[in-house]
Amino acid sequence: MSESAIKAFELLFHLARAGSSSLARLSRDTGWDKATALRYLTAMEKKGVVERRDGDWTLGLALLELASRVPVTENIASRVKPVLGELARTTGESANLSALVGSDLMYLAKADGGRALRLRTNPGDRLPLYCTAGGKCILSRLPSALRAQYLADTHFSAVAPKTIVDPQKLVEEIERTIRRGWAIDDEELEPGLICFAVPLDLPRYGFTGALSVSGPSGRMLQAQEEILASLRWATLELQESLGGGIADNEPQLFGPARGGFRSSDWHRPGSEVYE
Repeated sequence: MSESAIKAFELLFHLARAGSSSLARLSRDTGWDKATALRYLTAMEKKGVVERRDGDWTLGLALLELASRVPVTENIASRVKPVLGELARTTGESANLSALVGSDLMYLAKADGGRALRLRTNPGDRLPLYCTAGGKCILSRLPSALRAQYLADTHFSAVAPKTIVDPQKLVEEIERTIRRGWAIDDEELEPGLICFAVPLDLPRYGFTGALSVSGPSGRMLQAQEEILASLRWATLELQESLGGGIADNEPQLFGPARGGFRSSDWHRPGSEVYE
């Protein structure tokens, strides 16, 4: 490993232990001069690996994306698949497991119900939180400070005619999601398609995500209560089988970073194909 890479990792591990640190403290603790430390930090900041917040340096959300690629994510997704398959068979529509990765919604697993006109997504596809039912569920579960920061930092753009681009209207939608325990993407991602979602929290793993079912608006609205009941069943089944609690002093494996969100370029719909 090159000396430059070693130095970068030394800084990252130091920030992981410290939580956050000023440049002066980093320089003192590592023995590096400030100019050298700042050069490495600035380079990593461009990739979102570290962030500057209130004058201090801290780990960045890009590390969360990297963490999402490790086997723990795959293990959770694989254990969800049988329940996801049952959810798709019961509703006849597409069912998805999604999670918060950085400032995005990422699809982790899916099952198709076999009916015509379905959302074709693949694990790894990413979408904005604000125009997806799963994203609204995740926003409803975030601490208020992180949610406020997300609303302040996000550039809202219309990906469909009914996309919510007014932050205040999104706040109202999130409040409704909190009250009723489920969220809806009412043709906000693609005209003619609706998605219902419920939050899926697995505190033992620090997991913040959602289960969702999507399909054409007519079928979805007609079967709304049945679909929501199936989603609630699937959520309870997974929380029981995967373990919903967290033991004292047990570390979380992944989840929302402690510092909040950065502004980022959204992955706009394009890889998501409807058929």
